[in-house]
Amino acid sequence: MKRMLALLGSPRENGNTAALARAVAEGAAERGYETSFVQLAHLSIKGCIDCRRCWDKGRPCVIRDDMDAIYDSLASSDAVTFATPLYWYSWSGQIKLLWDRLLPFGSPKAEKSLAGKKAILVAAAGEEDLSAFDGLLFSYDKSCSFLELRQVGKILATGVYEVGEIGKGKWLSEAKDLGRRLA
Repeated sequence: MKRMLALLGSPRENGNTAALARAVAEGAAERGYETSFVQLAHLSIKGCIDCRRCWDKGRPCVIRDDMDAIYDSLASSDAVTFATPLYWYSWSGQIKLLWDRLLPFGSPKAEKSLAGKKAILVAAAGEEDLSAFDGLLFSYDKSCSFLELRQVGKILATGVYEVGEIGKGKWLSEAKDLGRRLA
C-alpha cells in the first residue's frame, strides 16, 4: 500500500485546512493510499538552530523533540500533504517550525531523501484576493525544488475563515479530485 502523510498546520483540529487534507486523503484512498494525519499543534517541535550538524549523530537533527518521529514518517511516505491556514501571508507557526526543520533532507550528508516524493499543498484564508498566497507559494515552490519534491497540485481556498466555511464552496470537491491525481 502507498502511504501519504498529512501534516496539519492549523491549531483548529477540525478546521478548514484539516477538512481540505481529509478530502485529499479520500481521493488518494481511491488510488490505493493510506493516510496518516499529524496534528502539529499537539507536538513539541523546536525551531531550527542552523547548526549544520544534520546527520552528524546518525539521525537527521541534533535537536531531540517530536520531529524525530516525523522524520521517520516522511522518509517512509510516498506523498505528503502540507495543510496550513494562511497566517500573515505565509505558513502558520505550527507548520513553519516543521518546514524549517526539513533542512536535513537537503544536507549533503543526508542519509535519507525526499527526492521524488509527491507533495500537495492545501491552504485556506479569509482573504478573497488570491495574491495573498504569494509569500506562501514562494516558500513552498522554492523548498519543493530544493528538496526535489514532485508537486502534484495545490488548493488555495479563498474566502474561508470560520470553521465549516470550507464546505460551502467548491474547495472540498477540488481537494478530493487532487487526491485522485496521485498515481
